[in-house]
Amino acid sequence: MEEDRGAAMRDFPVSHRNRNRTLSCGVLPLVDRGSIVGNMFYIEDVTELREEEARLKRAEGLASLTTMAAGVAHEIKNPLASMSIHLQLMRRQMQGDCASAEDLTESLEILEEETERLNNIVSDYLFAVRPQNSRPLPGDLNALITELVQFLRYEMKGANVRVFPLLDESVPSIPLDEGAMKRALLNLIKNAISAMPDGGELRLQTKREGDNVIVVVSDTGVGIPEELQGKIFEPYFTTRDTGSGLGLTVVYKVVKEHGGDLHMDSQSGRGTTFRISIPVPQSERKLLSGGEK
Repeated sequence: MEEDRGAAMRDFPVSHRNRNRTLSCGVLPLVDRGSIVGNMFYIEDVTELREEEARLKRAEGLASLTTMAAGVAHEIKNPLASMSIHLQLMRRQMQGDCASAEDLTESLEILEEETERLNNIVSDYLFAVRPQNSRPLPGDLNALITELVQFLRYEMKGANVRVFPLLDESVPSIPLDEGAMKRALLNLIKNAISAMPDGGELRLQTKREGDNVIVVVSDTGVGIPEELQGKIFEPYFTTRDTGSGLGLTVVYKVVKEHGGDLHMDSQSGRGTTFRISIPVPQSERKLLSGGEK
């Protein structure tokens, strides 16, 4: 217990008269002239409050799921319509005995593209709505970012994007679901590349700030208009002609599942910066502070 704040309130489930109740309990200090002279044990029945909070959370979850399901249905319609048109075209060409290998190959390529697009839409949706039962393991953010830069090097070169990795070697290992974090950072980097149609500069930075590890993804692209900045993390909101509209929703989810925070700063015509903050585990903090002495 801290000197003057007392112990944090904690909830305890209890059973009373065949009904489950929730009691919030804590210890408050009794202070006289700057000194603690005793303690008061505080108990509050918060059953109705917790039930209302749970009800609101379920309602919000259902509303979000409904919105996302409607978004999926809308996104799926376009590739399905394109696939239907090209299948009909192929059938007419084959029935009229005028189908050339070139025409059929072109239609098949479009079908493959639309199939991949459908797969990405469904994959992003499932990733966004499914609870992640991952077991984070100690991971190296610098190594993960280096791997992504290597993976995207040809795409960035083709887009005339120069990348500047500024990776602090003193950044500690932190618990990571590497697959999920890689997906989140890949979404941010691909968004940055798309925001620079005429080329530009991409800065990828890691650093330690207090008890947090910071990851910065910053571009010199077109930026996001101020009136749209409040909507960018909403499911199926996008300023691009292609994409599922779930990229930043996935990023936000992954960061929150790592106990972190995500902030965005953008100016039209000057670029966008995303800043991820992930807490360093208590055990790692002690090791680092011990090594600094």
